[in-house]
Amino acid sequence: MRKLLEDMSEDEARAWVQELASRLRKKQARERAYLDRRRARGTHTPTDEAYEADQELENDLLEVLSALEKGN
Repeated sequence: MRKLLEDMSEDEARAWVQELASRLRKKQARERAYLDRRRARGTHTPTDEAYEADQELENDLLEVLSALEKGN
């Protein structure tokens, strides 16, 4: 179990933010590959639309994590 953010040193918090960003990029890549495979098969459902919207949300979250990492 990780420490609370308020209990982390600056270096620990930065490392945690970097790890979160890495995990989120991997998740996003898995979802993108899934959506691309479905698109290639001509499959499209409301779930695909939700995953597409999630891709935009993940981009926004990665932007926030990047700003946190830089101390902005």
